[in-house]
Formats: sequence, structure tokens, C-alpha cells
Amino acid sequence: MKRVEYKSGTVRYEIRVDAEVNGVRRQKRLRFETVREASDKLKELRAAAAQGRLVPTTGLTVARAIEEWLEAQQLAPSTRAAYSAALAPVAERYGKRKVQTIEKADVVALIKDLREGTGPGGRKWARTSINPMRARWESVWEDLVEQGKVARNPVELVKPLRKRDDPVASKSKGPLDLSDRLTDAEVARLEAAHPPTPPADAHMRSAPYLAAMRAPMIALGLLGLRRGEMAGLRWSSIDLEHGTMKVAMATRVAVRGKIIEQSVGKTASAGRWLPLPDPTLAVLRAAKSRQEAEQARYGERWRGGSDPYVLTQQNGRPTSPRTLNFWWNDALESAGVSHRRLHASRHTAASRLISMGASPAEVAKWLGHADGGELVLRTYAHVHEDDLRSLASALDYSRERVVPADRGPVHVVDQELPAHAADKLGMVRDPETGEWDLP
Repeated sequence: MKRVEYKSGTVRYEIRVDAEVNGVRRQKRLRFETVREASDKLKELRAAAAQGRLVPTTGLTVARAIEEWLEAQQLAPSTRAAYSAALAPVAERYGKRKVQTIEKADVVALIKDLREGTGPGGRKWARTSINPMRARWESVWEDLVEQGKVARNPVELVKPLRKRDDPVASKSKGPLDLSDRLTDAEVARLEAAHPPTPPADAHMRSAPYLAAMRAPMIALGLLGLRRGEMAGLRWSSIDLEHGTMKVAMATRVAVRGKIIEQSVGKTASAGRWLPLPDPTLAVLRAAKSRQEAEQARYGERWRGGSDPYVLTQQNGRPTSPRTLNFWWNDALESAGVSHRRLHASRHTAASRLISMGASPAEVAKWLGHADGGELVLRTYAHVHEDDLRSLASALDYSRERVVPADRGPVHVVDQELPAHAADKLGMVRDPETGEWDLP
């Protein structure tokens, strides 16, 4: 540090910082009005150098750093668009600032403004949107730290929002909340309200005809397909003769109001062959016949091409994922089933597979998960409130019970046992009471 006096008589105190960047020696001069300011800065730089945190000054802006990070990622188009949308508030608020000027307070301020609706865009952001934004922002800055362009990552100092931090508890279900699954009775009502073949006298805008158009979406949803997988499914991916279907050959995903068509699924395991249950196969065959009739009716005005999507408008134009949400809501209302998100159909399929004895690995393979069953164990293998009823009845000590000698746990008998089942259990009927019992 040295004293510098200008010709005007003004005095400044200068410190010099020497650094070697890529083999090139660089020197930076910093001047301060007082000795104390210069001394404090010098101590700060020496401490940073001792800890290996001293980095050369860069002119890199926040907006350019985000662009470079996105360009370096190997991302599907829809994922890239989602990441870009998540980082949009950061770029809009701080895009022109140098990356080295971003502090923890800046992160806190942006999150606060987004929650209150005073941030970029002028709308309130939910916790479920803010946390992904923060996570992407942290990744960008982590990359800058590794490149030596910033000394630390201030974003990691700000913790993600928790559900209990929400000012008002959301009425919508979280992405992994499976309490929204449909019961078997609700599935039956939903299917009964949507026969796949419209009445012969139904015009194309009538309620019965529109219900038939929704039937294949309901069938595919109850198989556990993702919304983008349903929207991107073409007839060339379905073998109606052998009853198989190739899922996620292509997907259609909506991001910030735009439809992105891509030839990859959400995960590496998304592309999968699935055998079709007979009821689903029947629905798809009827849907194929209905669509062929629509194609003949529209003639040259047909917009579906030679290999149309399975779920289309009546002129063959493919449906957007957002349209499927509307179809699903209409389907629930017409069937008298309480509202759920379309993703609840995937939860329903996963829960049913688990309840029918499928292993987590099998369920993961069916759903197209890439983790081999970890998510299934953590999320889908839950106990629904209705499933507890059978356990409660088993603990009703006032009821009669049957304890098979070599069949393991206790089973409460609520209905008349078939004769062949009683024979297998080695039971005999009491001639006076007519009830089955062990000899």
C-alpha cells in the first residue's frame, strides 16, 4: 500500500494486487480515500489469498453466465426450456450485473419479491416454482466457483422454502402426494361415463361424442402414462393386433405456453414396451375406428397426416398437454368424481400395481422410472386410508376369526367361504350352525 498525491492535491491510498491467470501475470490497482479503507481491503484480499478464494476480476454478467451454463448442459429441449424459464427472473432482475457482485441479500430479495408478486413478471410464485429456480441458480454459481470466476456461491447460503413456509396452505396436492388416487369405484364410474364408441346418431359436438373422445385418454392415464407421453403417442407405436404399445417414442411437453415435441422421454427408462390389458385394448380399437371415420369425414381438411396421434381433435390436429388437463376435468365432472389433477391417474396406476403385489422394480419399469424402484419405495408404496379399514376389522376382537393351521396370519371371514376354498384349508361345516370351522 502506498500514498498517491494527484497534481490537484487530492490524496489517495493505493494497493496493488498481483495474480497469475493462465500463465499470464496481471496486476490490479485499487485506490481508496482513507488509509483505513485501503488497509481493510488489503487484509480482506490477503485472507482470501491464504484460503485459496482470491479470484481475478471478471466482466462476466449474470445473463451471460446463465447462457453459458445452459449451453454446456446436455439437456432435452423441454428440460432446457424449463431450466431457462426457471432462471428467467434471475436474468431479468440481475442480468446486467457482474457475477462477482451477487450476494446472499440479492438471492433473498428476489425470492421475497417473487413470493409477494412484486418480482419480475408481476405475479406471485409458489414455493414449488421458487425452489426449482433457486436450485438452477445454485447450479450456475457452483459452476462459476469451479471455473474460478467467483470466490463463493451465495445461493447455497439460502435454504429452499419448506411447505410449512407457505403463507396459506395450498389446496392442490404436491407432486408426490398420492392421497389423490382414484378409488376402484371412482374408476368404474369414470369408465362407465365414457364408452369408447359414440352413439350412431350422436353429432360430433354432442356430449356422448365428446365423452367417447376422452375415453382413450382415460384408459392411457389409468395405465400410468405421463401427460407428455399421452400427448405424444402415435398409432404407429401401438400394435392393436398383438396388444402392445411403445411408450415415449416421442413426447409433447408444454413449457411457458409453447409446445415442444421431442423424440426422448423424461428419463432414460421412459421409452418402454407395455402389454395392454384387454379393456384398454378394446378402448383403443374403438378410438382408432372413430378417428378413421373422422378422417374420412374431413377429407382434404384432415390435419392428422398418415400417422396421426392417438389423442387428437376431430380434424386430426394433435392435442396439447394443457388440452388434456381440460379433457380430464370434464371427464371427472361428467362422471361425478371429485376433482383431481390428471397426474392422479398415474398415482392410481402405481398404487394399484403395488396393492396387487408387484415389486418396486416392476412398478418402476412399468412407469418408466430411471432409478430401478427407489422412488416407488419412497412414494408409491404407501398405505391409503381406505386400506386401513381391513386392518381395523381384523382388530375387532368381538368378531369370529379363522386361524388356518398352516396358512400364516389371521384372516377375518366376512363372506361365505366357497366350498373349494374350505376344502383347501382343511375346514368342515358345523351341521348345527352351518359355519365353517377347523376340525
